[in-house]
Amino acid sequence: MNSVQATTKSATAGGRSVLEGAFALLEALAAGDDRGLTDVAAAAGLPKATAHRLLDQLVALGAVQRQDGRYTLGPRTFRLGQAWRPARLLRAAAARPLGTLAATTERGGFSLAVAEAGQTILVTGIGREVNEAFPLRPGVLLPPGTAAEKILRATTRVAEPPQGWSPREWSKATRTAREHGLAYDLDMRYVGVACVAAPVHAPSGTIVAALAASTFDLRQVDTVSEAVRRTAAVISAELARVIRAERAASPWPGHEPWPSADQPPSAANDSSHASHSRTA
Repeated sequence: MNSVQATTKSATAGGRSVLEGAFALLEALAAGDDRGLTDVAAAAGLPKATAHRLLDQLVALGAVQRQDGRYTLGPRTFRLGQAWRPARLLRAAAARPLGTLAATTERGGFSLAVAEAGQTILVTGIGREVNEAFPLRPGVLLPPGTAAEKILRATTRVAEPPQGWSPREWSKATRTAREHGLAYDLDMRYVGVACVAAPVHAPSGTIVAALAASTFDLRQVDTVSEAVRRTAAVISAELARVIRAERAASPWPGHEPWPSADQPPSAANDSSHASHSRTA
């Protein structure tokens, strides 16, 4: 039995395929810190021997790096991740507007997030001191119920609310985000920052990303909310330009608005503010 067969037998014994095991290891390393074998195996939910064999193969492929017995993601994983087209288009569209927005204040952080496979993922960000509480860098998963998630789910049907929310609370939160074009997260008990987010639209009008400002100072939320809204509109226009420049179809097709057509989203042009509550 060769090493690949041994790995396959071990990895599938617990009901997981080799690919599932490999991706579990990559996910465990995605936080960015180097980890020892025992730690990364436990985080991935794999036997230590199986994790060691899979990591050896991932190291050989350049997907993982090993130094002094500790593991981190490798350059091949980075290169492949950077090629994901939606994130690449959004980063190109947001680069200048995001920098301009960040220049308006010396405090706080700014980020762009997308919804994918039931999670909210950052595609770019300027963290500054906010990184002390939460890293605003590409690939980071946001905790459930953030202002960005409220925006991203405002026009889509979701069977279950995020963890910690009742269906009624979450329905009210996404409805408010849909009506006002802004969403807030002012509960600082868990991450330690307050956020306000606004939608970024594809040329079809579909909400494809959420631009958020994060701050340690609750007073700054009102100060930056309108700037976030305006910048999100600029990024939407830039995104259309970038797609046209590539002469390619948008990766975000249009969809029927939700709820029904007689209650269309009014996000983009409503200048009123959402209520600054947990369910805003």
